[in-house]
Amino acid sequence: MKKLYFFLFILIISYNLKAQPVITANVLPVVGDTMLMSFDSTLISAGVSGANVNWDFSAVLHQDFYFQRIYLSPANTPYSATFPSAVLCRTDGIGSAYSYWNNSNSSKSVCYGFVEPNNYTQHYNNLPISYYKFPISFGNAYVDSVSAVTNPGNIIGPGKYYFNADAWGSIKLPNKTVSNVLRTKSVLYIGDSTINSYSLTTEYAWYQANKKEPLLVISSVIINHALYKKYVLFDNTAASGIENIEATTIFNIWPNPAKDLVNLSFDGLKINNRTELSVYDSKGEKIFAEKLIDFSSSGTLDIRFFPKGLYIIRVDDSMQSFELKFIKE
Repeated sequence: MKKLYFFLFILIISYNLKAQPVITANVLPVVGDTMLMSFDSTLISAGVSGANVNWDFSAVLHQDFYFQRIYLSPANTPYSATFPSAVLCRTDGIGSAYSYWNNSNSSKSVCYGFVEPNNYTQHYNNLPISYYKFPISFGNAYVDSVSAVTNPGNIIGPGKYYFNADAWGSIKLPNKTVSNVLRTKSVLYIGDSTINSYSLTTEYAWYQANKKEPLLVISSVIINHALYKKYVLFDNTAASGIENIEATTIFNIWPNPAKDLVNLSFDGLKINNRTELSVYDSKGEKIFAEKLIDFSSSGTLDIRFFPKGLYIIRVDDSMQSFELKFIKE
């Protein structure tokens, strides 16, 4: 009998170590949240679906640059008037899209659309997407109708959003291995049959229960049969939850938000005559540039004449680049 109890005890422990994860609204970010992410411009395979999968991306992911994903109040962004119902805006690196959300309902996350500055806009104000419905567990799937307006082209077309939590298991990234993660697959199709025009966005995301932001995102966009863009993002924090030393010691800025001056430090950066510090505004336009060799290991940046808003400081030495964001009050 003792052997039987011992066997059952081991069985229970083994099951718990490989328990299927359930993702709740705890993963949803709020205004002020930030996350250090790595960007890889090479599209990779998302791997297989199913139960108890072991995904190993440790050798195929590359860090083109780091950036801070940041969540803002829509009022502090240049496109808030286009998305009047949004209560949250997400933005990433230089020239990246601003996406607009409402995460105030614990049962779902609603997306109203996005803007890529000077390039592309798609909004769903009349019929927004229920991007996530909580709780999410393996096998959950649904279809949501979308009404979209896309520019350029002023394409006004209906669409469908397909969601499926198609896999769970463990994932190995370059900086850590995480067990009990859930993979979601979302497909957004916007079509206009009258002019044979469409866009198709496919996104895979790996989530860990109770951790904001996915561990890995693999995304691609096809417009009229041609690959429009592709990208891979992955979480750049160590297994302990501390940001990787490689990224955080490159350079630092403070205070943030700031009013007059931004302090800069470059203790972890090997400065050469190609190293440049640039500042970009919220539209991705470069407004300041200077060779970093003119600085020592620290310096200050005068921002008193900058308009209020979000800015990106980028350090680039032609081999790699690093980004941090700050807000001018």
